[in-house]
Amino acid sequence: MTELARHPLVAARQQRGWSQEALAMLMRGRGLGTTRKTVTRWERGVTPDAAAQQVLRALFEVPHDMRTAWPNWLPTGTDSWVCEKWDRDGTVRTLDIVAEGAVMDRREFLILTGAELLLPVYEWRVNPEPWIAARQRGRHVGQALLDELQALIAVRRRMDDEHGGAALLEALHADYRFVIDLIKNGSYGKDVGRCLYGLAAEIARIAGWVAEDSGRHASTQSYYLAALRATAAVGDRALGVNVIGLMGGQARKAGRPADATKLLDLAAAESARTPETVQAMTWARVGRVYAKAGDKGTTHTALDRARKLLGRAVAGDSPPWAYWVSETRMTEQLGGALFDLGDYEGAERELLAAVAGLGEQYPRDRAVCLARVATAQLRRGQVDEGCSTARRVVDLLADHVDTERGEHLLRTFRQELAAHGPSATSRDFTEYTTARLGSK
Repeated sequence: MTELARHPLVAARQQRGWSQEALAMLMRGRGLGTTRKTVTRWERGVTPDAAAQQVLRALFEVPHDMRTAWPNWLPTGTDSWVCEKWDRDGTVRTLDIVAEGAVMDRREFLILTGAELLLPVYEWRVNPEPWIAARQRGRHVGQALLDELQALIAVRRRMDDEHGGAALLEALHADYRFVIDLIKNGSYGKDVGRCLYGLAAEIARIAGWVAEDSGRHASTQSYYLAALRATAAVGDRALGVNVIGLMGGQARKAGRPADATKLLDLAAAESARTPETVQAMTWARVGRVYAKAGDKGTTHTALDRARKLLGRAVAGDSPPWAYWVSETRMTEQLGGALFDLGDYEGAERELLAAVAGLGEQYPRDRAVCLARVATAQLRRGQVDEGCSTARRVVDLLADHVDTERGEHLLRTFRQELAAHGPSATSRDFTEYTTARLGSK
């Protein structure tokens, strides 16, 4: 697959038609010793020194008063698709651009932050009534195919629950491209068109989540923004709220609490027009982002509201993608919030309860919960208990699920364990981890 969500320097130089060698030559013409390998290193995450950045600013004609940090000041041209009009033509172009390029490289950079990230979300919020244009040219798209695609999406959701990982992301991207091709080139009436945009939205939403769980944050944004476009096309407010909530969760994990809280505040406001299950899910996410921001009062208020809303949920009223929202998930969210607030005893209690409630299902979520429990135990001085819990995480990662999020939490635990100093327990755990996971 081609790269859409790539390092900003790749996008900036390709927008100018410059190869790596061409950019290096231009740099050398300004008195630096830049080579193609130097440019490659920059595009893999190495930050240029001050002199190189000064020349790059001149070459890319970046205003001197733009004070944002590298690489955010590079002109990437992402506005060409993020800022498309919210009508049929703009939406189809956006969906198609994302279909043509989803990065599979782990070395990524977030495309949008701050106002640039919030703008398309506000556009979604004020978007006019849903529209669907029938298309009369191309091969016929019938109900049988739609039924098969709906069944496939249900399978993909469960595959994510059980496995996750890069292979599933590739499969989802192929599914997404197939549906976008039907939208662009198929022949269908308004009801089938509505279903096609809905399918595109849900596939992009799942792909975004899998990309995020795999540590591919830039492509995550691309998928989420494509999903948001498609939800607007059919007026699916509930799925749009879900997508914005996921975007806020991504910002929380990336250490951008201001973006996270603004996104979740907006999602919570818009959730009032959705089923109680969706509202409960959204308010639980509100609690998580405010916990990360250190706001204990808002955290507990939001999580209490989430539980009350879930208790009022009407059976059969929830969208199919919300099948996982339950009391156990509320407990999981409370445990995660307490962990972020530094209440490690409370976090351990709630997260272990959530793991018990999940049973044998959802190995990734059990791994994430247990990794936080292990770290909470370690931070309370319970080294033996922490290592015992972390072994369960190792087994889940080795035998069941591919999740960068779980691996990151395990790496954090190992780093903090090393800081406690050498011991027989830590040595045994390190040997066990290496034997089961290798160098992960």
